[in-house]
Formats: sequence, C-alpha cells, structure tokens
Amino acid sequence: MIRIVLLVYLLSTFSANSKQLIPSELSHNNQLNKSLSNTIDSITKDQKNLIHHRLELLNKKTPFDLIYNHKSAEFIDRYLGVDKPLIERMQQLKKFYFPIFETILDQYNLPLEFKYLAIVESSLNTRATSPSGAKGLWQFMYLTGKHYNLNVTSYIDERQDPYKSTEAACQYFSELYEMFGDWNLVLAAYNGGPGYIQRKINSVGSYNFWDLYPYLRKETRNYVPKFIAMNYVMSYSTEHGILPTNMKKITYDVDTIKLKAQVTFNVLAKITCVDSAIISFLNPTFKMNIIPSGYTITLPKYAKEDFLNNEKSNYDFVEAVDNKEILIDEERVEYNVLKGDYLGKIAEKYSVHIYEIKHWNNLRSTNLDIGQKLIIYVKKSKPNSTPNISKGFKEYIVQKGDTLWEIAQRLKGVSVWKIKSLNNMDSDNLRPGTKLILPTI
Repeated sequence: MIRIVLLVYLLSTFSANSKQLIPSELSHNNQLNKSLSNTIDSITKDQKNLIHHRLELLNKKTPFDLIYNHKSAEFIDRYLGVDKPLIERMQQLKKFYFPIFETILDQYNLPLEFKYLAIVESSLNTRATSPSGAKGLWQFMYLTGKHYNLNVTSYIDERQDPYKSTEAACQYFSELYEMFGDWNLVLAAYNGGPGYIQRKINSVGSYNFWDLYPYLRKETRNYVPKFIAMNYVMSYSTEHGILPTNMKKITYDVDTIKLKAQVTFNVLAKITCVDSAIISFLNPTFKMNIIPSGYTITLPKYAKEDFLNNEKSNYDFVEAVDNKEILIDEERVEYNVLKGDYLGKIAEKYSVHIYEIKHWNNLRSTNLDIGQKLIIYVKKSKPNSTPNISKGFKEYIVQKGDTLWEIAQRLKGVSVWKIKSLNNMDSDNLRPGTKLILPTI
C-alpha cells in the first residue's frame, strides 16, 4: 500500500507562537525565566517547587511514574541549561516524528509518552549510530533488530526507517511489559536488557526501579531519570524560554515510487531537481546513498509525478551515467603510463580502485606498457588544504543531535555539499566532538 503523508521538512527561518499560560502560573513563569541559568545551584526552592508541581500534573496523565527527585532534577537542570540547544532542535524535529510515533504507539495501545524515549536514544536522528553499533531512532542492535524483522543488507538498514523501527520498538515495549508489568522496568530493560534487569530483581528482591537503582550500571541507572526529565522539558520548554530552532517549515505532499534500476542519490537529485539532502532525509533506510533496483523510495509528490511522466528518459539518463556517457560530480582524465607505473600506484594517485581502472579500460590483466593511455574517472577536486579560519571561515564542534542539513540551514544558504567539500567528507554521518570548518555568515 502506498503511504502518503504530510511532511513537515525543516529549512531556514521559523518563529513559534508562545504557549498560552494560565494566569496562576504566569507570574511564576516570569520569575523562573529570569533566573534560570546553566548551573544546578541557580535553581531556587520556589522554582524546584514549580517544576515538582508541573511534573505531578504530567504524572496524572500517564501510567509512567514521573516523579521529581534529586536524580530526575539533575537531568532537568541539564536539559534546561547546557543542553538547551538540543531541546530547541527537538522542539522542531518533533513536528515530523511525533505524529509517526503517536500513531503507531496508539495502534499498540502503549503510553504515548514513549515518544520522548526516542530523543533520549537518538536525538531524533534516523542515522544515529552508537559506539556499540546500535542504529536508528530507537537504537536497535543488529540481532535485536533482526528478531523484530528489521532487514539489514549491504544497501539498506531498516533500523533507520522511522515507521518500521517504531513498530519494532512498540513490539519490544509490549513484550517487556508482559515480562515486568511496570513501565519503569520496561524502560530499564530496554536499555540494559531484560535478562540483566531480571537478575538484579532476583538479587535485590524488589520489582521497584528505585530499589534497584543503586545496583544498576550507570547508563541504565540514569535512563529512567533522563526519560522523566525529557517528559518535563519537552512539555514545558516554552515556559522556560526554549523555542524551536530558528527554522522554516515547508510542507510537502509525499508519495512513493518503486525504481526499476539501481540509482544513486546524486543521480536521482539531478533527475528530479530535489536536493540530495531532502532525498536522504526522506529515505534514511538506504545506507550508501544507493537505491537498489526494485526498492520503493519516498519523494515529494510533484517529483514523483514528474518522474513517471518522463520515466523512459529518466532511466536512459541513469544508464548513460552508469556507462560514463554523462558525468556527475566526477571528471574524465587521460593518463599516459610512465616507467615504473603499475595499477596499484595509479589507483592510489587518483583515489580510485584497481578494479575500476581495469573496468574502464577493458583490461584483462594488470600488465601495462610505457606510453599506454588509460581513462580514469575521478571525483571532482576538493580543496587541498584547510581554509584559513581567520579569513572567512570558523571552526564548529559537532554537538549531540547535529545533522549536516541543520548546520547548513543555520548558515543561510550554504549547501550540505559545500560543508562536505570544505571538510573532505565522503559521508553525511557526524560524531559529537568532531571539528568542522564552516564559512562565516
């Protein structure tokens, strides 16, 4: 069945209306907003009481146990302080992902507050990868994902599919609740594993998470307090002066199409006139920016219709690119073999593979003759040196939750390709702490 959704895609300038506050809270909020800072010490007793009161209101609306204690307070203070930029981005990204989560959670009759867990897990980054190899919005390990029918091949990874991975997560949540009958323990088991949590229950003799808390490893111990804190800050961010990242929303009707040939993202971008970053955002399942033949992709509806109206010429274009009759992001080089040359040396010089040189030149062996002409297709040249940061460029350290697309939009017109070119990047993946060279605005 073709899935048609209304996509809210994130671009450049966005302004949000402030949430209406009830009169009884207004004076509290004005006082709170003036005095909040990045340090835990700055939170006064009155402010803590207000946060406590708000969490009690949230707690009445959910089967989760959203309690305010020094453990959850620590993470609330952090999200309101040093991690404020993360919450700003999440307030914008939630407009696309939360409707997906809520629809599927409702189908499984699960608490809708699980949607906040995806922020704790991945910062709503479909391509997020942990050091241990967990991937996607819900951070499935390979074997766990396979157990819930999330297919992984050389070209695709369904752990990165927002719909399929959310359904798998819901199935896992349901099974964990059958095991433990307590939502806090479901959260702990999702992080630490059901076997690990059951062993702790057996050794401590309690099914209460807070009784188990001192005996759990640090990551699992902090998991539930983080979830409680995320519930609070996402629900009351406006009251703390945290607004969505300054982005503009553009609405697309999107539709799906099954491709009859293997196509790369950059070729599809040329055919459809849709930016490759948008194609990547709409199709996070594909790992290498390659869409194999027979797979279904999502495009803006207008682009899908245009593709079908010009289907034959589009596939002719794809074939011409494959045959090197049309070049995209690469150039043709003629190389004359010199004395002492061999295929490995030439391949290293042009950053290509030996098998590619053999294929391009119909070579049946690796033997070369002096003066022999070889055709080589190389990626278009990138800057050979790092730009002078003091002259039109600046250094940026990648933060948790950052994507190349969001960084580009903050620079008002700088393309993802430009950032990748400046930093000699072959992938869109970012790791927190990485330094990027960016043009100054």
